[in-house]
Amino acid sequence: MGKLKNLSIKKTFCLIVIVTAIIVILLSAASVQICSNIRDQILLPHAFILQPSIVQPGENGSYTLEAGDNIPNNEAAEYTDQEVIIFNIAQTLIVLLPIIFSFTGIACASSVFYRIKLKEPLDTLKQGIVHIADDDLSFSISYQKQDELGRLCGAFEKMRRELLDNNRRMWALVDERKKINASISHDLRTPITVIKGYSEYLDRNIGKDVLTADGTREIAGYIHEAASRLEDYANSVHEVQALEDMSLDYKEIALPDLMKEMQTQLSILSEQHKTSIHLSANLPEQTVFLAPAAVFRIVENTVSNALRYCKSKIDVDFSYSQPFLTITVTDDGKGFSAQDRAEGVNYFYKGRKEKEHFGIGLTICKILAEKHGGTISLDNVPGGGARVTVKLKIEEISPL
Repeated sequence: MGKLKNLSIKKTFCLIVIVTAIIVILLSAASVQICSNIRDQILLPHAFILQPSIVQPGENGSYTLEAGDNIPNNEAAEYTDQEVIIFNIAQTLIVLLPIIFSFTGIACASSVFYRIKLKEPLDTLKQGIVHIADDDLSFSISYQKQDELGRLCGAFEKMRRELLDNNRRMWALVDERKKINASISHDLRTPITVIKGYSEYLDRNIGKDVLTADGTREIAGYIHEAASRLEDYANSVHEVQALEDMSLDYKEIALPDLMKEMQTQLSILSEQHKTSIHLSANLPEQTVFLAPAAVFRIVENTVSNALRYCKSKIDVDFSYSQPFLTITVTDDGKGFSAQDRAEGVNYFYKGRKEKEHFGIGLTICKILAEKHGGTISLDNVPGGGARVTVKLKIEEISPL
């Protein structure tokens, strides 16, 4: 039975039909034979000879069949009512029993086929549909047979897992949005309070001697500074949301060419900040398919973040292990705190109570890395200093 369950639906159906047909034929043949014997047992005792004959030997070994005038004709005996009934029943059953066996065989074959191949997977799928209709994705499909319905159940289970993952991502996104909103509310409170406070002060003291020209100019400067901060914050929020919605522009590029462009960009940053930035790259002579703009943006943001904390130098290392291009940025500063490592890539996170930036640099790196099929992680090097590791999934392009 177990082997039968693992056969394909087509093979199982054909096997059940063949076995059922053989059983129906054997039963029909046996029933016809039995009914024929019963009928013959009634007929034979009533058989008689209408014209008895005598066999006469002739010459040369021949024989002559002659009618016997002196032998009386046999008379047929009457059938009893019981014999007539039994005869008619046997005659009817000869025709009826094969039909009954055929329909019974069809019903039994259908029932066996349903119980063996259809009942369990259909019940499993029905239960799964009920769970999904109730927004419950915590169940699992455990039907493991290797037939067509087994593959269908496997596809259903894969769909369930995808729905569950999508729901988790959606709730994570909702949770992230809540955190963003909370962060925005918190960070906007100070500049709004400044603008509101100085505006009310100006309104109360306008035309009074307490409001001098220099004081008014100073208050206007404070309001302008707060307004500029609001504008910068709004631009940062817009940038993050735009990155989340954008699609990466993938291109074919040789890794050595990528490193030459990267060296040029890092040289400019090093000169601007008067800090040593060392680039090392252990990469093959390989053409790959990636999004160069995303790679440059990730390096720029991680190096810019390191420039705020380093003492004198930054190391940028590129390595490749199929299918990931790994970018490691290390500085010689104090390193990340435990909170930095846990929340450093979150939206608008600012460690050490910094106010000169909005904490979106590593967030942008996280968004771009995930869009590129990779990850980002924060840790510290043993000798001191912070280390940011970004892995990007890339595809090699074979030469023609």
